[in-house]
Amino acid sequence: MFKSYVLKSKSIIDFFYMFISNIIKKSFGFVREIILAYFFGSSMVYANFLLLKTAADLFSQLTQGSALQASLLSNFSSLYDKGHKVSLSNVLVFSKNLAWKIFLVSQIIQIPLVFYISPENFWLFIMISLVLGLVVSSNFFSSIFLIVIQGKGDFKKFSISTAVDIFVSTVLLYPLSLMFGVVGIAVSRAIGLGVLIYKYFTPIFNETEGYKIGFGMKDINLSIMLLGNFANIIMFLSRFVVGLDAGNSITFFNYSIVLLNVFLTAIIMNVNTIVLRRLSVKKEVKLIVFSFLISLGLGLILVFGVEVYGLSIIKFIFERGAFTSEDTVLTYEFAKDLSISFIFIFIASALFQPFFSIDQKLIRRESSVMASILVLSTLVLFVIFSFTTTSARENSLIMIYSLSFLSVVLASYSSYKYFTIKTI
Repeated sequence: MFKSYVLKSKSIIDFFYMFISNIIKKSFGFVREIILAYFFGSSMVYANFLLLKTAADLFSQLTQGSALQASLLSNFSSLYDKGHKVSLSNVLVFSKNLAWKIFLVSQIIQIPLVFYISPENFWLFIMISLVLGLVVSSNFFSSIFLIVIQGKGDFKKFSISTAVDIFVSTVLLYPLSLMFGVVGIAVSRAIGLGVLIYKYFTPIFNETEGYKIGFGMKDINLSIMLLGNFANIIMFLSRFVVGLDAGNSITFFNYSIVLLNVFLTAIIMNVNTIVLRRLSVKKEVKLIVFSFLISLGLGLILVFGVEVYGLSIIKFIFERGAFTSEDTVLTYEFAKDLSISFIFIFIASALFQPFFSIDQKLIRRESSVMASILVLSTLVLFVIFSFTTTSARENSLIMIYSLSFLSVVLASYSSYKYFTIKTI
C-alpha cells in the first residue's frame, strides 16, 4: 500500500515537472513562431525552407523522440528499476556511429529536394540542407541519452535539460535570423542541441562501470519507432503534401499545427511517457482508461477552442511584421479544418502506450504488420493524389484525416493485443 502511494506521488511530481517544463518550452516555441512570422510571414523563401525542413523532420521522426522512447524506454526502465549499475559505453559508441550515418542519409534525401525546389539562392539552400542534417543527427544522438535519463526516473533533469535546449535556440533565433535570414533558423536549433549535449550528457558519457549494455540496431525496432511517433509523422507527411503546390500554403499549415500541437506536446505526450514507464513495471488497467479519457476530453476542448477563439488567438500571436491580416484568416481556416483530426491523433497516441510497454520480442510481428499498413496506406494515398485534380491543400487534409483515423483503428487493435499477450 505504501509503495503504491509512493509510486503515485512520484508520478504526480514527475508529471508536474514535465508539464511545467513543456509550458515553458511551448512558451519559447510560441516566441520562436512569433519571430519567424515577424521576419518571414508567408514568403516563398520561408515556404521553400519549410518544405526542405519537412523532409528533414520526416526523417528525424524515425530517429528521435517518442519513436525511440517507445522502442527503448521500457528496456532502460527495467534495468534501472532493478538497481543495476549500468555502463553506457556501448550506447555512446553506437550513438556516435549511427549519428554520422543519419547525417549522410539526410543529405541524400534533402539535396535532391533542393534541386526540385530550384530556389534562386540555390547555394543558400544547400547550406541549409547541411545544417538541417546536423540537427537531425544531433537530435538522434541527444534523444538516446534523454531516454537514458527518463529510464533512470530523473524526469526533473529531463525537463530542465530540454527546456534549456529550446531556451538557447529561441534566444539566438532573432539575431541569427536578422543576420543570416532563413539559414539562421537552422543554426539556432543546432546551437541549442550543442548546449544540451555538452551540459547535460557529459556526466552520462562517463558512466562506464557496471553492467555493460549490449546496444545496437537489434535493440531498435523500426516498426515500433514508426508507430511510436506516428502523430508527428502524419503531420509532417501532410505538411509535405501541401508544400508540393509550389505556393505558400505550407506556411499557413505550419502556423496552424503550431497551435493545434500544444495539447499533444504539453499534456498528452507527458501522460504517455509516465503511462509507458508505469506499465513497463506493472499492469494498470485504470491508468489506460484514465489516459484515454484525458485524450478524448482534451481533443474535444481543442476543437471547441479553435472554432470559437482561434481567429483571435492567431491574430494576437502572429499578426505583426511580415504576417498580415490575410495570413491570419488563412491560418485560421486551416486550423479549423485540421482540428478534428487531432481528436483521432490524441486517442491513438494514448491507446498505443500499453502495447509499447510489452517486451519488444513479443510484439515484433504485430508491430511490423501495423507499421506496414500505415506505410502502404501512405503510398496508396500518394498514388491517388497523382491521378486526381484536387488541390494540395485538399490532399493534405485527406492525408491527415485518413491516417489519423487509421491510427485509431490500429491503436485499438494494439490495446487488445496488450491484454492477450500479457496473459500468455
